[in-house]
Amino acid sequence: MLLVARAQAQVPIAIDPPPKADVAMKMVYGGNTWRDERAAAFFGGRAPTLRAEVREVFRARYVEADVDKLMLVYQLTPGPRAQFQCHACIPALGAAVLAADAQGHWRLRARGLLLMPGSPFSGDEDLQMVQLADDRWLLRSRVYDVAGGVEDRQERLVLERDGELQLAAELGFESKPGPGACGSGAAPQASAVNVLSPGAGPRIEIVLRFNEGDCPSPRAVVQRTRMELRDGRFHLLPEPEVDTDEPAGRP
Repeated sequence: MLLVARAQAQVPIAIDPPPKADVAMKMVYGGNTWRDERAAAFFGGRAPTLRAEVREVFRARYVEADVDKLMLVYQLTPGPRAQFQCHACIPALGAAVLAADAQGHWRLRARGLLLMPGSPFSGDEDLQMVQLADDRWLLRSRVYDVAGGVEDRQERLVLERDGELQLAAELGFESKPGPGACGSGAAPQASAVNVLSPGAGPRIEIVLRFNEGDCPSPRAVVQRTRMELRDGRFHLLPEPEVDTDEPAGRP
């Protein structure tokens, strides 16, 4: 009898297919629109009756601490997304994590209904899952904007904690002249996130490569910022190292 029980315990649970976009959206926002004062405030303090349109822009399945999970990311716009596409049109980003329960059914595990600004023009988001440790993943959101050859870049890292998704790190640069502004006298600009050895807690390095000074030959700078995860946020380790020669790490 004991052997039979053990054999049954080893049979893997059949997990349901992940819910389709419209079903998942109902689990997270209650539907494809969301009316909330936070959305109204994000879009310029409009009336609380504003209904933000919700659109899924990213999903990724992963396993964390032996639990199957699904990361979902949403763009929110004040009305139809097709009518919210200009350089100053910045959507909001929200996200959620679904997890498979003991019966293999998908349940809402965590969410952040409005986390941060999205891509200019309401364009495609640059999103990926990054494995931080053996049993820990994070969502990486990278924003790139350029106007007249002057570039902005931001690296944002989002973590699940206590039933919520929260912004755990944000670092970047603004208004730095790239080759589009200065020609061949300016070095390419970039950003990267590298996962380091865990140490006392999971550690990352955010690498920023940008130009300082005026055209035609601004000075190329590489800034490396190392951080350690504590209490749901990344905290600085030593002061950033600055040099003018090393590459910016993995893109």
